Amino acid sequence: MRDGGILSICALEERGEKGFMPKEVLVEKATAFFAYRTIGVTRMYAALGANRQIDLLVRCYNTSHKREWKYVVIDGEQFRIDAAQPQDDAVDLTLIRLEEFYDLFTE
Repeated sequence: MRDGGILSICALEERGEKGFMPKEVLVEKATAFFAYRTIGVTRMYAALGANRQIDLLVRCYNTSHKREWKYVVIDGEQFRIDAAQPQDDAVDLTLIRLEEFYDLFTE
C-alpha cells in the first residue's frame, strides 16, 4: 500500500548569492509515493550493534535510488538515508532523523 503519502528525495548542495559565502542546502531531486514499513528485530539489533539508531523505514515506489540522494523530507521532517535496498518495483530506505535541519532550496 502506498498510503504514507509523498516524500521528497534531496541532495545536499552548496548554494548562495554572488559575493556571499556558499551555504549548504537541501535541493529536491525527486518525489515518490511511499509506505511506512515495520523495523524488524534483526534490522534493529544490527543497527544497535553498529551503535546506530534507525528512526524510520519506508518503501518508495516508482523510483530508483541514486548515490547522490542522501536525504529525505517527509512532512517537514528531515532524514538522512542510511541504507537503500532495491526491491522489484520499489526501494526500501532506512532513515535516521537529523538533529540539525538544513534549509530547503526550491527552484
